[in-house]
Amino acid sequence: MNNVGTCGATRAIEARGLRLAAWEWGARERPAMLLLHSLAAHSHWWDGMAALLEDTFHIVALDFRGHGHSGHAMLPAYHFVDYVADVIAGLDVLGWRAPIVVGHSMGAYVGSMLAARHTERVGALVIGDMLTGWTDAMSERARVMAERPAPAFANLDEAGARFRLTPPETRAPAGVLRHLAETGIVERDGAFTFAFDRHVFLHPPLDPWSFLSRIRCPALVIRGESSVVMPREAGERVTAVLQQGSFVEVKDAWHHVILDDPAAFADAVSRWLVDMQKGDLR
Repeated sequence: MNNVGTCGATRAIEARGLRLAAWEWGARERPAMLLLHSLAAHSHWWDGMAALLEDTFHIVALDFRGHGHSGHAMLPAYHFVDYVADVIAGLDVLGWRAPIVVGHSMGAYVGSMLAARHTERVGALVIGDMLTGWTDAMSERARVMAERPAPAFANLDEAGARFRLTPPETRAPAGVLRHLAETGIVERDGAFTFAFDRHVFLHPPLDPWSFLSRIRCPALVIRGESSVVMPREAGERVTAVLQQGSFVEVKDAWHHVILDDPAAFADAVSRWLVDMQKGDLR
């Protein structure tokens, strides 16, 4: 399925001295859903899924600080608490009290921290293929990534041709990957480069186990069946720790499950929300 989706309507949110970019789908009277992307990514990773849900929800996808078309911050302001504070500021601007929060990878971590520390601000939570452990080797790799010069491309065609995911495994169509590259590129000093600030890699070590048990709202854990970022045992452990946890695997999908099969991801979320409303969650 070559589901690139639509980019949604642009929206700017002023939060804590930064301009945060956002994209919006669906009528505003519908139930609110906030989408949070992964590290070094941007909101257009959600385009395929948002297009499938915009007839049911009022959806906003937020570019984190230092990502996509949002402003870059002064260091050291790429900590998870900074992202959480920006999300709260964004919710206040939107007038949303407790939306459905859907996160992938780092976005799932930020969403989980938000739900644990500000329980009244999240009505339901989706944790999409989240990393649950951290090592010294990961810290060293993050330092190297932050210090590596940003690549320069002669044009959008070259950027699209050289774009790769990390981790690289995916079954997303080539058109989707090209769309991610083109929507994540900016022109600086006569050359094209990725929009995100490479300092975003210098986030603190993550430790979701310190707060997951404090999440009170219903929460759905979704992992790609072949993901190496969230192995099945990690997904099951997260689900068990949550106060109201449910678990789903998307078959034939890797870590980038929202790209590999946005329809299956959207369907899992929709079915879970219906079960939650009916009181059928187990």
